[in-house]
Parts: sequence; C-alpha cells; structure tokens
Amino acid sequence: MAECVSCRLIHRRNEGDAPAWDNIYRSDFWDVVHAYNTSYLGWLVLVARRHFEALDAMNFAEAVDLGALIREVSLALKRHTGCQKTYVMQFAESADHPHVHFHIVPRMPEQAPDDIAYRVMRQLGVPLTERCEESEMNALALAIRGELESMRQ
Repeated sequence: MAECVSCRLIHRRNEGDAPAWDNIYRSDFWDVVHAYNTSYLGWLVLVARRHFEALDAMNFAEAVDLGALIREVSLALKRHTGCQKTYVMQFAESADHPHVHFHIVPRMPEQAPDDIAYRVMRQLGVPLTERCEESEMNALALAIRGELESMRQ
C-alpha cells in the first residue's frame, strides 16, 4: 500500500508546520481542514486523527465528536459562505487516502446543475489552475477556526 497521505498531513499538523487552511481546527479525535485540490472554496474535510480505514473501526468517543463536528462545521460554513446546506460524503477508497475522512461541501444557491449532489465530486482533484487560491482558503480557515473555537468552549 502507498504511504497514507492523510497520516503524513496529520504528522505535519502535529509538528506545527501546516498552513491555516490545513489546520482549521483540531479536536481530540478529528482535524478540520480545507481540501487542497478543489475549485470550491469551503470544501472542508474532517480527518480522523488516528488511522483507521472503515467506519466500524471508529470508537464511541470518535463517533460522538464526529456528529457534533459535522453539525458545527455545517453551521460555520453556512455563516461564512452563504451556502444553503452542506453535503457530507465519506469513502476512504483512494490509494493515497485510505484513512477515514469526511468531505463537508457547501451547497451554494448558484451552484451549477452539473455539480448538484454526488456530481460535486468532479470539483475535487482539479488541475492547479482551477484550484482555490491559498490566500482565500487561509482567510476562510481563520474565520471558521474562530467560529468553531467559540462553539466548542
């Protein structure tokens, strides 16, 4: 199996070497980050802090925290992006990312019909020229970080 990129990114966060977009919020069990290869500003990912590859390997505390974070991240995205709702997806099938992680994607009012529901996945893994600007991802990350920190106090 190829090296788990998710584990490598967690290690980078642990070392304090991650940019704001890749270190939005860290709970005891989950990291909240912005997807690095998307054209959609606000495409966030909840990454399990320990490596497991299937949902049934999640422990009870991780599951409870996950449920709360999905809600809180969705609220923060609504407030900071103006989205109507959020999509939540989990696959953990990529050779590089077999690690359990959840995509939380803002569903924008003006979203193209070709990007509704599961078709939004075509906006992930886009060429560099189509990806979100790092400065925009960092600005949104800092706003959402403040929101999540307030909610979790």
